[in-house]
Amino acid sequence: MIHKLRRKFILVAMLSMFIVLAVIVGTLNVANFVSVTSSADKLLGMLVENGGQFPDVFMGRPVDFGDVNNPGFGDMRPGRDEMPDDWKQTDGGERPELPPGEPNGRNREEKWQDSSFSNETPYETRFFSVEYKPLEGDQYTAYTGRIAAVSENDAVEYAKNVIRKTQKTSKKKGYYGNYRYALSSDENGGRLVVFLDVTKEMNNFHKVLRYSIILSFVGLFAVFILVWFFSKKVFRPVEESDRKQKRFITDASHELKTPLTIISANVEVLEMESEENEWSKSIKHQVDRMTGLVEQMVTLSRLDESSELEMSDFSLSDAVRETAEAYAAVAERNSQELVIDVREGIAFRGDERKIRQMVGLLVENATKYATAPDGHGEKTAEKESGGAVIKVRLSAKGKKNKITVWNTVSGMEAGNKDQFFERFYRPDESRNSKKGGSGIGLSIVKSIAEAHKGKVSASSADGKSIQFDVVI
Repeated sequence: MIHKLRRKFILVAMLSMFIVLAVIVGTLNVANFVSVTSSADKLLGMLVENGGQFPDVFMGRPVDFGDVNNPGFGDMRPGRDEMPDDWKQTDGGERPELPPGEPNGRNREEKWQDSSFSNETPYETRFFSVEYKPLEGDQYTAYTGRIAAVSENDAVEYAKNVIRKTQKTSKKKGYYGNYRYALSSDENGGRLVVFLDVTKEMNNFHKVLRYSIILSFVGLFAVFILVWFFSKKVFRPVEESDRKQKRFITDASHELKTPLTIISANVEVLEMESEENEWSKSIKHQVDRMTGLVEQMVTLSRLDESSELEMSDFSLSDAVRETAEAYAAVAERNSQELVIDVREGIAFRGDERKIRQMVGLLVENATKYATAPDGHGEKTAEKESGGAVIKVRLSAKGKKNKITVWNTVSGMEAGNKDQFFERFYRPDESRNSKKGGSGIGLSIVKSIAEAHKGKVSASSADGKSIQFDVVI
């Protein structure tokens, strides 16, 4: 039991750590991707606004690539006549520094001022642009002066694909391979598509993503080693306490058996000398009850260790049917109808002796507490007969097998009854005392089922019957 608890603790700790790491790594990488996209969109916005090229003045300094006036391109870019005189290129081809105090220079600098840009941004950026003019015979004009990996024909083809794509989705921005693109249009139906090369940024993003995932798994493995090591120390006192408890139960059972045997023998001697009476009967009853309780406690303690199982292949159909039939006489004596419905040919690998014990405890519990149903409602054969009914069924449930013990009851609330499997649970103290119940039998049923990797459940559908299911 302690080993199972330790495994669950390690599993919960590792699952929690995995979720935390997944959230952290996911958040960091999403933020990284958003940052890359945001920076690209800022540059694209500037390029689109300037007709697919950098402005003449950027970050307060003039920009000169040597090919600004690309022939036949850039009709959507602001003309030189629209720019202030102190921005225009001089006759000698030089661009003057902007006077720091002049309003035009200050406004132009503030417009493109951004913490993610620098004076080197225009020279580090790789981009190309394509302008579409429908009024001039569907003419495409490409500017590829700032990129070497794309020809003018390739640029035009990329632009055509993007224009077709945006017509279907109405999106003005997106990714096309290793390029981030932005599209603008004018009132004449013209299009300007600007492509920004983000290969370097995306490679860095994928590298960070890859390394973060690898480091997360390395960290997760390291945490697993630490949790496994320290949990062993933490659970060591608990394991020692559990071991002492089991040893105490085993030792106490042996110590109790001796006085119980002596009491039973003394009662028999007294009955031989003075005949049987109500007092001797009561003593014998309590001795038998105490003996059964001790044996059940020992069984429950041993079942906590799965190594106690003696695995073998056997017929589950025969085991369930034969065990249930053994209680036919008890049911008849209690005026109960016992119905056995077992599917033949079901084989099972497990501890046959404990499986028979489990079925026996379920049927025994039914014979103790089955009563005729009361109250009003739909008439059934059981109600018309006026007697208690017990049904034992074995069926296949997928790859598992289902053992069901159903019996009529009275005075029970409908709903889930899984608490019946708790150790020493006794819902009706007076009735259990009269019936001789100890609150351990169903706990043994649960332990046997779980030792065979199965599950148990109990429920009352209508308050007039109760059903116990074991899936193994």
